[in-house]
Amino acid sequence: MTAETAETAETTETRGPVDRTEPVGRTEPSLAWRRCTALGVPALVLLGAGLFALLSTVFQHDTFHDCHYFGPSLRMHIAAWAGLGCSLAAPVLYAALRVGAARRGWRTDSSAASAVALAFLLLGLLPLLFNAFGVWFLYQPDPSGGYDCSGLAHPLTAVLLRTAG
Repeated sequence: MTAETAETAETTETRGPVDRTEPVGRTEPSLAWRRCTALGVPALVLLGAGLFALLSTVFQHDTFHDCHYFGPSLRMHIAAWAGLGCSLAAPVLYAALRVGAARRGWRTDSSAASAVALAFLLLGLLPLLFNAFGVWFLYQPDPSGGYDCSGLAHPLTAVLLRTAG
């Protein structure tokens, strides 16, 4: 055995098993990555939830004017589709940021920004479903069945008046 191989054998015996759980050279994510993750992803989730709230409260009365059904307004379409887009863009942004961080060798598992973004994503599942329902609602037929403002009240009152009188 030569001196070089004896030295190599000695150092591998004294080092013990190699820990392969964390690659060499992994560092903390940059400030820009943490800022984009901690602010960008929650902002998209909150914007999607806010657009659904706007759609379901303020714009809900756009469909009827003077007892005539006009259908969903343009601002209802914009709010519904933009809310759905924001709700879908949040997990896509989070996944893209995580993949980019993994390519750079950054450790994102222990990052507070990643934890905040993941919490908002989990809470953002409900607004995502609501926004999908809001888009689905836009393309439903006239809910009043062609009776304009009367809706089901007109046939029900006619039945009640016939039975009472």
